Amino acid sequence: MKTEELSSENAIAASIAELRQRFPRTQDLYREVCVLLFFRYGITPTANKLYQLVRKGSMSAPTEALNHFWRTLRESSAVTVEHADLPDELRAAAGDMVAALWRSAQTMSLDALAEYRTKASAEANEAKAGEAQAQAAHSAVLKGLEGAHMQLRTCEDLVVQLRQELAAATAVNAGLEARLADLNRQIQDIQLKLDRSHEERAAERTKLDERTQLAERRYADMEKRALREIDHERTIATKLQKSLEAERSVHLSVTERLRADLSAGQETIGQLRQQIGGLESTVNTLAGERDRERDELVQTRAQLEVAVRQASGEKARADQLHEEIERYHTERKGSPKRSAQINPSKKPQRKVPSRGDV
Repeated sequence: MKTEELSSENAIAASIAELRQRFPRTQDLYREVCVLLFFRYGITPTANKLYQLVRKGSMSAPTEALNHFWRTLRESSAVTVEHADLPDELRAAAGDMVAALWRSAQTMSLDALAEYRTKASAEANEAKAGEAQAQAAHSAVLKGLEGAHMQLRTCEDLVVQLRQELAAATAVNAGLEARLADLNRQIQDIQLKLDRSHEERAAERTKLDERTQLAERRYADMEKRALREIDHERTIATKLQKSLEAERSVHLSVTERLRADLSAGQETIGQLRQQIGGLESTVNTLAGERDRERDELVQTRAQLEVAVRQASGEKARADQLHEEIERYHTERKGSPKRSAQINPSKKPQRKVPSRGDV
């Protein structure tokens, strides 16, 4: 019931708003409001009701308009039958009958209006129910839209975050690629250094082999010459031969030790190559491995230098032995008997090895 009254008041307010635009004069507006309330909504207009609805002019304006409305309604409701041949009682009776018919017709019209209002109220209620359902659906749609907007904002924030993470990952990837390229260059440099070191070691080993072969040939020649020259001095020659064999043993042991050092160097090179393969997966230890390999190379080079110095010492001892043989030969050559036995023109020529031949 309250909903119907509220709907009726809203309809009356809307109708009055339309009348304000059509009737700017205060009296005309109050008159039309009286007609609206009485004939459309079945409400008996009063001065207070009119003023509450219109709120225009003074309090006398609705009162005057209301009096004018009732007077006009009474005049339109009264029926006067005028005819020259009819007596006054008949005219009065005819007027009363017409007035009764008018009131009956007005009552019927009011009943029809009330029925129409009931139907209109029912239809309005149905429309309001439909409107409430539509509003509920609209609210649900709005809530769904709000949820979708929230999800969209969440997705947009997630997209922004993912873009930031992608940019950071791209920067990190670029840094890692640059680091990997730098490490590859370092590995290539180390590989080149190792190749050069291997070549240098191979060249030194070749030179050492050549020097060893040359020394062996010289020792063999020296032995042959000594055997030919000191056949008659077997005791001294035997001593010198023993000394030469001892020196040769020392030299052979030194040579074997050098060869062992070379083998160890080759094994070290193999280990270094394995370490280079491990550098690709353990880039963080590259500097330490590189320093360690450099130290090993320095140590190997130092060992090679020690071996060369030892070979030089062996060569010096061999030269000293040869000089002793020559000195002994010279001393023996000074005696007449030795001069008669040995032909000076066939004296063996000693070739002094140069520094580059050792």
